[in-house]
Amino acid sequence: MLKIGIVGIGFMGKTHALSFTETPSIPNARVKNGKLVAICDIDIEKQKWAKENLKNVEVFSDFMKMISSKKIDAVIIATPHYLHPLMAMEAIKHKIHVLVEKPVGVYTKNIKELNKLSEENKDTIFGLIFNQRTNPFFKKAKEIIEADGIGELKRMNWLITNWYRPQKYYDNGSWRATWAGEGGGVLINQAPHQIDLWQWLCGMPTKVKAYCKFGRNRDVEVETDVTTYVEYPNGATGVFVTSTHDAPGTNRLELIGNKGKIIIENDQLNYKKLTMPEDEFNKIAGGNISDPKNVPQFEEKIYTKEELGEVPWGVEHALVIENWIDTIEGKAELIAPGVEGIKALELINSMLMSTFINEEITLPIDSEKYYEELMKKCETSSFKGKWRV
Repeated sequence: MLKIGIVGIGFMGKTHALSFTETPSIPNARVKNGKLVAICDIDIEKQKWAKENLKNVEVFSDFMKMISSKKIDAVIIATPHYLHPLMAMEAIKHKIHVLVEKPVGVYTKNIKELNKLSEENKDTIFGLIFNQRTNPFFKKAKEIIEADGIGELKRMNWLITNWYRPQKYYDNGSWRATWAGEGGGVLINQAPHQIDLWQWLCGMPTKVKAYCKFGRNRDVEVETDVTTYVEYPNGATGVFVTSTHDAPGTNRLELIGNKGKIIIENDQLNYKKLTMPEDEFNKIAGGNISDPKNVPQFEEKIYTKEELGEVPWGVEHALVIENWIDTIEGKAELIAPGVEGIKALELINSMLMSTFINEEITLPIDSEKYYEELMKKCETSSFKGKWRV
């Protein structure tokens, strides 16, 4: 059985660690096809927690010692964001399979280095914990889109403002919600799953113009409120809005094409399929819009969690971990290949960059320029620590 290590025993690291036990903290979230044999954290209290709660697990305080110990075959990285690519690259160099928590990193410049190293070491499996790709509603949306169910994309709207975070959440750690400690706010901490799903379903846009509000309604230095406009190669447009201070918040995704529309909200997927593609209907429709014959008609199908099934939070993560292990053993393909993480990160970087310089960003982003702008922010950041492997 594959021998697994975990580095970073914060909230998610503990969740992953307990998923290898007989009684995981989340029902039905047990990982059955791998064995946890080691954990690593520099925090003495977290080391103590591991010794008290995990059986037959070796505890390390040094990541490099763990991956060079010959005790593990693979490692899950659940550390602060800046460390993700640094640790992933060291693991790959040691021929240790690696699964990284979201986001893959903070800036695309070093993710390009990570992806290049991964491509040169294809036998070492590099995956990402984009657990929302296991969500039945988004899987159904992907299925409909790939079957040409909505046709050519015309518009994407995502309002995701239910990431409510009070001030005390931010006050829990000096690194949290700082440029030097976390690399951003709502975009890089709360919303990466939605940003990944956005590009997974719609592809990458070519132009981005964003308006990020830094420290709006919260005493932090990073973005807490974002409104973004994008354009796609075919002329389609999109709007992405997110925040951490709206109450009550909303999570509503609309995908509109020339053959139909998908809406995901409130635990249901509403699929409206036009009886005739809109561009064809437009050629034959009359001008009297009070006549129903001159308004596009559609067939409607509503999918609920009772029909599609439900994968609770935590179980999603276990499914991704099991899939990663199965891929290592040649039994599956990755749900979320690590090299794809750069796409969501590029969208995040472009939204921030657009606000930094108050300009529209053409993708692919200039990685060097974004890194320079980010480092300027880090110089004035309240967090003065340094992230090192």
